[in-house]
Amino acid sequence: MIDTSQPFVLLDDARSAGAAPSRLYEHPLEVIEARTPDELHALLDRLADGGNWAGFLGYEAGHALEPRVQDHCTQPELPLAWFARFGSWREIAPGDVAHCLPDPEGAWIGTPVPAVTPQDYAASLAQVQALIEAGDIYQANLTIEAHAACAGHPLAIYAGLRRRALAGYGGVVWTGQDWLLSCSPELFFALQAGRITTKPMKGTALRDADDAAAIAALRSDPKQRAENLMIVDLLRNDLSRVAAPGTVEVPHLFTVETYPTIHTMTSTVTARLADGLDTGDVLRAIFPCGSITGAPKIRAMEVIHAVEQRARGIYTGSIGRVDANGDAAFNVAIRTLHLQAETSKAALGLGGGIVADSQRADEWRECLAKGRFVADPRCFDLIETMRFEPDEGIMLLERHLERMKASAQALGFSFDRHAARNELQAATFLLDAPSRVRLMLAASGQFAIQTGPLPVQPGTPTSVALAPHPLADPLDIRLRHKTSLRNFWTAARVEGATETLFVDRHGYLTEGSFTTLFVERDGLLLTPPLSRGVSFGRKFSANS
Repeated sequence: MIDTSQPFVLLDDARSAGAAPSRLYEHPLEVIEARTPDELHALLDRLADGGNWAGFLGYEAGHALEPRVQDHCTQPELPLAWFARFGSWREIAPGDVAHCLPDPEGAWIGTPVPAVTPQDYAASLAQVQALIEAGDIYQANLTIEAHAACAGHPLAIYAGLRRRALAGYGGVVWTGQDWLLSCSPELFFALQAGRITTKPMKGTALRDADDAAAIAALRSDPKQRAENLMIVDLLRNDLSRVAAPGTVEVPHLFTVETYPTIHTMTSTVTARLADGLDTGDVLRAIFPCGSITGAPKIRAMEVIHAVEQRARGIYTGSIGRVDANGDAAFNVAIRTLHLQAETSKAALGLGGGIVADSQRADEWRECLAKGRFVADPRCFDLIETMRFEPDEGIMLLERHLERMKASAQALGFSFDRHAARNELQAATFLLDAPSRVRLMLAASGQFAIQTGPLPVQPGTPTSVALAPHPLADPLDIRLRHKTSLRNFWTAARVEGATETLFVDRHGYLTEGSFTTLFVERDGLLLTPPLSRGVSFGRKFSANS
């Protein structure tokens, strides 16, 4: 497993075929970050001092590196750049990366919700096209911010994302304050033995039932080819600033690559690095990647700043590494999520290149399609299991409803507390014996209610067995929220016992499969703390 007690960087190739070994950088020797242009230039100089460096640059680092747009260098939540120096890295074979990550079943992430309306997006697109028509630019990459509700450990979230996205240039950065989860399919540049390779992506088609036809249509689409060619020319120009004369080449043009939700067009531009230059010089010359700005590059960056009116942060920045021998590799941080510590929402950017004949509805659909890989495909309900007494009604009803409300808000479920109370009253109106009542809430806000006898009747002889707790991570969604994802409890029970009590890895009793443990101390009933990996849903109801 990965040690998350300190900052680390995982650079990960998750492709299903032809994947290269991944790299895990742990236990940093030092950490440096930049929040001003001067600090950024000093950081880039340090990358050439030797040592193994890994980290990221946010999109706004491009403003800090270019004098013409330096006054646009707004301060995002993240630093402009963050890098750590490591003594070495651990190489992980493609098939072994999943074993270093937590169980993805213990985390969940919802569908990204744009922070702007389709109408707001249309207005921004019209602004960009007006500037194209006026001759200011040929193309601009217009992006929107989206947010997705999430639960569970960020590494477990990433474990699910990587198997859905199958990205070749992904990874994770943990700074100690922020998580960056990248599923990028795009290489910004690789520098190996003095040779630079870039692979800009521009041109997208949604996958459908006939992939072969969609690929052929994308490859021959004049609009998509024109977009791609603009960025190829831009990269050729950028590379010429640091390349040995006459070495810039385009060995591959208009190659189509397929991912789980889209097809995308990729070209390859190469060059030989001029003598005496290093990775810092390359970054100063070509960052940010032209595929996520537009052309001409500097003017497109000015347009983006004026139209988007927000800091992009890590989105369309870059995550990568610099080796002690000067080799380097960086991605374009698209399809990349930012989670701050102890939060239940992830932020990500979605966008695409806008040209003169771009259609508003098509571009909006493309944005949403690029975020489709994020959502966990599992469907589940939130549940509350309560005790009913004929003389008292449902025990602790308001606390149960408050807990369901909190989970619904955290996970993006619709929840009408008043309607839930009315449904429960109707469902228990004719009950005349102590009963168990289960309220289930779908993401849409629909309710279902089950009633039945208590699992153990008072005075019934019981047998209790001990077993290891099936879930070790206190952040596991199956502990943090009461959901219908409950098969693990059944699988962990000891056959033949009325109840199974679970023991954590330190030997502490935690909870039962359907009961809560209580110990009396000075007239108070105490239960094990959540930090023991106890289900949040078992903290106050002994008969749930």
